[in-house]
Amino acid sequence: MKKFKSLMAIVLIMLLIVGCSKNTDSSSKKPQGEKAGEDENSPITMTFAVGRVDSDVNFPDGQSTKDNKWTRIVEEELGIKLDVTLAMKSGDEYTQKLNALIVTNDLPDLFTVRGEDIIQLDQIIEADLAEDLTDVWEQHASPLLKELIPEDALEPLRRDGKLYFIPDLQKPAEDGSMMWIRSDWLKKLNLPDPKTFQDVIAIAEAFKAMNPKQNYGFEAGTSSYGMYGLSGLFAAYHAYPDTWIKDADGNIVNGNIQPEMKEALKSLQDLKKNGLIHNEWTVEDDGERSRQDYINGKLGIHFGKWWAPEWPLQLIKDNDPDSEWKAFPFMSMDDQPALHVKETVQSNSYYVLKKGYPHPEKYIEMVNLVAEHYWGENPQTDPEASELWKVAPAHMQPWGKNIVFQQSIEEAFKSGDDSKLHPGEKQLYDRIQEYKDGNDENWGVALEYGEGGSLGLYDSFNYINNEFYGAPTPSMVSKQANLDKLFLETFIEIVNGADINKFDKFVEQWKKQGGDDITKEVNEWYQSK
Repeated sequence: MKKFKSLMAIVLIMLLIVGCSKNTDSSSKKPQGEKAGEDENSPITMTFAVGRVDSDVNFPDGQSTKDNKWTRIVEEELGIKLDVTLAMKSGDEYTQKLNALIVTNDLPDLFTVRGEDIIQLDQIIEADLAEDLTDVWEQHASPLLKELIPEDALEPLRRDGKLYFIPDLQKPAEDGSMMWIRSDWLKKLNLPDPKTFQDVIAIAEAFKAMNPKQNYGFEAGTSSYGMYGLSGLFAAYHAYPDTWIKDADGNIVNGNIQPEMKEALKSLQDLKKNGLIHNEWTVEDDGERSRQDYINGKLGIHFGKWWAPEWPLQLIKDNDPDSEWKAFPFMSMDDQPALHVKETVQSNSYYVLKKGYPHPEKYIEMVNLVAEHYWGENPQTDPEASELWKVAPAHMQPWGKNIVFQQSIEEAFKSGDDSKLHPGEKQLYDRIQEYKDGNDENWGVALEYGEGGSLGLYDSFNYINNEFYGAPTPSMVSKQANLDKLFLETFIEIVNGADINKFDKFVEQWKKQGGDDITKEVNEWYQSK
């Protein structure tokens, strides 16, 4: 639902983009990195807008966004003067600022687009504002870089076979949710680990019974945070909201209108009736109430990512040192597996070179430099170990880096030999050792990367793909927001006690009000891939 929130604003911006691009003639495409009469031995300039620098970043040794290790290395080794013209925290503020630069046709030479802003990225490409990097990638990308960004991961991101950006890839499996349960409560109540979702509901009931006046079983809400908190419950009934999945005939269908969704909503209705979700679950608070409820010991089941131990579970550990949590795969209500949704493409951000930049090969050389610095035979440091990775002219990591790290760290603890660990792995290894020595501040890291860590669970998951990853179709642009609103209203009414057959009416309305048109377009897109 979040994806389409600012869609109409972007459509308006596109009208201006088209006007800008139409007014661009050959005189406006003169080399941006060179000045008339410039000495060819002088540094090549490249302006850079980066959307991942928090306001409270502390750079080492007096460095800054304008003058730092990366601006120096790039100039010293490649002769490129990197001028950071825009740097702000990744968020709506950066997106809006970039939109303003698009409208005024004043984009920097290199800029980042946030991973969630795929609509903005496609609009930039369609407006012919992005440099085609296809050939320079093939000719200048180093073997290490192509290993870090493999073709299997890159292919779905190409547009008409062309490459218009360098992605900061994340292996889709690493984005899957899992189920976290307070294992100290299981032990206190002498309850075994769950095997089915019926067991999970029974555990929720037992947790509530510990303090019936304050406890409840499942986190729920209407915000993206709250909906995300219900992922394991939906999966138990084989329902996958806001996901495009294959049906038995190989067609792409929307998860919101499948019969399994009706079953999941009926279950939620029953859970609310029995006090196993918060009575005021529709109150929008961006998850703050749920966080406080976890901290105050009102909740013991959390559907979250592999990094949940660092946030929000570490907050609970800090407040209650005796609390312990254990990760589980999703569990089913029947003999069919509960599936974890996997995105076909997962990218944290995209690095785009403005069309007409005279030295695109130099940008690929910069990316090669970043790859070698962090992941070559003699890596300097892990990208996550310093704030400086945020101002590098690219960011990449091994495909499935976190899973690889967990495996390496686990093996190092088993063998007692940490000499072969990458610097980033060694840093995490040392933090886990500190936890073993009594420092609970590193409890979350140990639960993720340590022996039996949450990242090791991914190999055991059963997945279902979210099959649609393209730009919004024409009918999505005009009709998706209304369909999202219709689904949310039906969702709330049913959970709050409306006749479950209201779902059938919703499906009819969804189809008539544009859902069938969108489904047709999605399948046409899918067939073209």
